[in-house]
Amino acid sequence: MASARARFGASLALAVTATLVPAVTSAASAAPVPTVVRTVSVSTAAATTPTSTSTAAARRAALRNPLTRGRLVLAVAARYRGVPYRAGGTSPRSGFDCSGYTRYVFSRLGISIPRVSRQQYASMTHITRAQAVPGDLVFFHSGSGRVYHAAIYAGANSVWHSPFPGRRVMRERIWTSAVYFARVRVR
Repeated sequence: MASARARFGASLALAVTATLVPAVTSAASAAPVPTVVRTVSVSTAAATTPTSTSTAAARRAALRNPLTRGRLVLAVAARYRGVPYRAGGTSPRSGFDCSGYTRYVFSRLGISIPRVSRQQYASMTHITRAQAVPGDLVFFHSGSGRVYHAAIYAGANSVWHSPFPGRRVMRERIWTSAVYFARVRVR
C-alpha cells in the first residue's frame, strides 16, 4: 500500500500537469492539437536529478498559484468531513478545533501556518471578500474585531470548518458578515 505522502505526491503531480499543460490549438482550426506529456515519478526525497528538480519547481509553482492551491486545499479539507470537534484538537484521530483543522489541512500540502486562529490571521495576507478564492481562509471576528474562529473558504459563500463541541467537520454557509478573509503566503 502506498504511503499517504506518495499518494499526495502523485495527486499533486496530476494537478500540476493539468494546470501547467494548457490546451494547444492549431491556428488553422479550432480543434485541439494533441499534446505529449512525459510522465515522471514524484518523490519526496531530496531532488538530485533534473527531472525531479523540475517536478519540485512545478510543485512549488502550483502551490504559489491561489487557484491551483485552492483546488488542492478543498480536496484535502473534504477528506476530513465528519471528524468530531475537540477543543485543542489537531488531528483526525483525536478530533479538531477550528484552527487545528485549518493548520492540519495546509500541513498536508507542506504549508506551515500558526496553531491558533489569531496568529493564523496575523501571519497572512489580508484580502477583501471580492478577492477571495476557494482555499483562502475566513476568520470570524467579534464586534471589537477580535478573531475567534477560522475556516477554509469553499466558494459560494460557504466554508469548511470544525464548528464547536458536539459538531463535526462540515461545509456550511457563512452565517455572518463579521468575517475577515486572508490568503496564505507561500514562498
